[in-house]
Amino acid sequence: MKRNNKEFSTPELGHRAKSLGRAVAAARIARNMTRKDFSERANISPSTLIRIENGDVSVSFSSWLQAFERAGLLGLLEPLASPHNDVIGEARRKTESRLRPRKTASKTGEYDF
Repeated sequence: MKRNNKEFSTPELGHRAKSLGRAVAAARIARNMTRKDFSERANISPSTLIRIENGDVSVSFSSWLQAFERAGLLGLLEPLASPHNDVIGEARRKTESRLRPRKTASKTGEYDF
């Protein structure tokens, strides 16, 4: 049985998903595409597109990505892929850097300190 992700999402997540869904809908309308045409080109069903446009968090990430790509919005997600844009993660990487020495690739088994 599928888990209903709506039960596990925060109000903030729901709000953001609705905003992203509205962006997909606005891009589709700006391209003068019907839901049927858009969903065929995005390789998702029309009902899935409706759920995306309504901000349904239980729709698969793959379907969201296909909708973003068809809407021309996929490039806007690119900054998320850069670890330098993750301020908290970057700070943790700096403070929790590896402290233990590791063996070098040499056959002698020497350590790198």
